[in-house]
Amino acid sequence: MKKTAAANKKLLKSLNAEVKVLQTKLVQAKKVEGKDDYIDVKVKKNQGRFQKVKQKGVEDKAFGKFYLEIDITAKQQAVFVPVSVASGKKAAGFMYQIEGTAEGSIVTTDTKVRGEGVSQVTVGTLLYAKIPAGKTASFQIQTTIKGGFGKTYKIVFTRLNYKLQIADARYQQYLKEIPSKSVKFT
Repeated sequence: MKKTAAANKKLLKSLNAEVKVLQTKLVQAKKVEGKDDYIDVKVKKNQGRFQKVKQKGVEDKAFGKFYLEIDITAKQQAVFVPVSVASGKKAAGFMYQIEGTAEGSIVTTDTKVRGEGVSQVTVGTLLYAKIPAGKTASFQIQTTIKGGFGKTYKIVFTRLNYKLQIADARYQQYLKEIPSKSVKFT
């Protein structure tokens, strides 16, 4: 009898550990689909255009101008979204990558936030938008990419970092990709 009880206990412990792993994977899968417990994200505007800058005596420059307006609603509690855009591993609100048929470089990025009840919180050098529960903030992101003629580019926001408490060391993550319109540099 004792061997059966011990075996059952060991099996139960193993199954509980497996359930925890599966729950973690489910949460991750939901975030990739855009289902988040704390925020709702909607793309309100998505525009892109090409601009050619003529120069005397040297090769013309090719720029892509991208504009996205993204509404973020705090569902059940206030959230803190960094008002910044970054590439790489730097902590920021909107993490992006440039997708295209050639290398490009970000020349400028500007992020503005507005919304009823939304306030600004500064922690050191980091600027956050505090979105109260049930309120929506509209993030306006303008980005300029310098690229090559005849190539197609777009910006893809791969992750949105946010915090539930300003003092949290780690960010929560919204993982559904937000792509801009593709722009051909002609």
